[in-house]
Amino acid sequence: MYEEIALMSATLAFHQAIPGYLTRDGDRIVVKLAVGGVQPEIVRLRTEPDNEEALTDMTRVEAHDGWAWYQAEIEIPEPDVQMRYLFKLVWSDRLLWYGALGLDEGVPTLNQMFRYLPDHQVPDWVSRQVFYQIFPDRFAEGDPNTTPETDAYDYLHGLTAQRRSWGDAPLAHQGPVEFFGGDLPGIEQRLDYLADELGVTALYLNPVFTSRSNHKYDTVDYYTVDPHLGGNEALVSLSDRLHEKGMKLMLDAVINHTSVYHPWFQRALQGDAECRARYVFQGDDNEQPHYASWKGHDSLPVLDFANPANVETFITGEDSVIKHWLRPPYNIDGWRMDVIHMLGEGAGARNNHHHVRGLRHAIKSHNPDAYLLGEHFFEATPWLQGDQEDGAMNYYGFGHPVRAFLAGLDIAYDPIRLDAAGLARWLAKARAAIPFAQQQAQLNQLDSHDTRRLITMLNDDAALFQAAIGLLMTYIGAPCLYYGDEIAMPGGDDPDCRRSFPWDRDDWSSAAFSATQRWIRYRRASEALQTGALIDLYAEGDVYVFARVLAGEQCLVAVNRGEGRDVVVADGLTPLAGQWQCLEGGGELGRADLNLSLRLPARSTVLWRRQAD
Repeated sequence: MYEEIALMSATLAFHQAIPGYLTRDGDRIVVKLAVGGVQPEIVRLRTEPDNEEALTDMTRVEAHDGWAWYQAEIEIPEPDVQMRYLFKLVWSDRLLWYGALGLDEGVPTLNQMFRYLPDHQVPDWVSRQVFYQIFPDRFAEGDPNTTPETDAYDYLHGLTAQRRSWGDAPLAHQGPVEFFGGDLPGIEQRLDYLADELGVTALYLNPVFTSRSNHKYDTVDYYTVDPHLGGNEALVSLSDRLHEKGMKLMLDAVINHTSVYHPWFQRALQGDAECRARYVFQGDDNEQPHYASWKGHDSLPVLDFANPANVETFITGEDSVIKHWLRPPYNIDGWRMDVIHMLGEGAGARNNHHHVRGLRHAIKSHNPDAYLLGEHFFEATPWLQGDQEDGAMNYYGFGHPVRAFLAGLDIAYDPIRLDAAGLARWLAKARAAIPFAQQQAQLNQLDSHDTRRLITMLNDDAALFQAAIGLLMTYIGAPCLYYGDEIAMPGGDDPDCRRSFPWDRDDWSSAAFSATQRWIRYRRASEALQTGALIDLYAEGDVYVFARVLAGEQCLVAVNRGEGRDVVVADGLTPLAGQWQCLEGGGELGRADLNLSLRLPARSTVLWRRQAD
């Protein structure tokens, strides 16, 4: 990233693990740093190969247009050892350190160092995707004969299955037992809409395995796609069609807990010791059974991964749940792991990281190119150091701060005041704490099945919502639309955020749909937006400006949540001969000395792009 220390020096610096700046060459790593403005007399690369400082002199290899490039080579660390590194810039009378949060006089802390784990890279396809999350029962009905009829079966606490008409409002008191008829054939029938008209390239489906609920986070059978969604054959057909269109498919795995209706749990209640040992029961067999459940929900008994049988069934076994669906004929491309940080031994999450590492090994040994995504509502830094998850659902590092900045609400919908400077700090700290590869593999969303819809949080401010879509499609990581985002579909708290998709286009926001189509096209046409580094350039009041950069392409993004205004931005970008072109937002860009002057429309995201001639 980039940061200017205006009072200390007129020096700029840039490094990130993009091509040309960090390159693996056999058993060595080539590291490069760009320095602009006042040049240091000595530049050193600081590493910690044995948890102690090692300094390597960097050689100046190139200089032009006020910038110089310095290079060093070091040996690759031992397998599974994360390389942490910084840059030390020395003058005759002072020095500066350059780490993941920019230039600083003091030595950056460990979580502000650049980091790289050579032998644990994420699939390079992830950041190139535009994901689309689907709650299967609410997206599209393909086979009306599969939908459960009212009172077809019992649930818990006196609830029974309820068949609802498409377009009816979900009812909170019915919760998990309302079925609107969406299924996998319905998704397959809408692939032309998703891929060709909208432009998304990957689907993330909420759970599809057999369950008595509509959300299916209470699995009854892990080896069978719910017949009400079309069964196993429907998943095979959907997967085949997706891959024919060059798309990817990610499923949702729920292995922290099962349904109370899972055969293991039912047998456990009858006194089966082997099945009882799969769960966390309190008390002896002669007492009324008490069991640990997910966040106190008695429908979701927690699995105990101290039991080797669970580890084998779900993770390590030859036909484990995780491996089964990666194989033909299903061939899924990745797993989103529900509440992955809660997976563990006993009633808590003991030895969680051990089991997540085992999960990674099981997935990658079967398909090294599969995506391992973890669900975390809060900070996921410990799981994102290269040896566990490829990426996380980026609530902490994107969703929370973006909603706070645009809607003035925190994750609990309490009021929060966050200006652009606060937004930039929050985003930068979240990025700095994880390797660049994991930054690229974060799944960024504006809302999801667990949150209010952003358009509702914004009180139907259409312009601000479209600005949010622009930020989503330009920020580092993989953007993911929650079904209906593209038409500004409203929704409050669960279950209202899970309405059925309105296929009557008269009910759509055509402006939101057109804007989303455009932003997706920009994302897919730009290598810098997909894989480039992110540089913060300006953050003050209502305006946040950043750039996405590669050696031959730069994109400049300005997000303005307030009234139209002019801002002057220090030009901290390395030189590129191409001319800036405004792609979206209608803003104006000019250059004065070493600054960029931007004229920004109200409540907008503006995108400029330039490429090497």
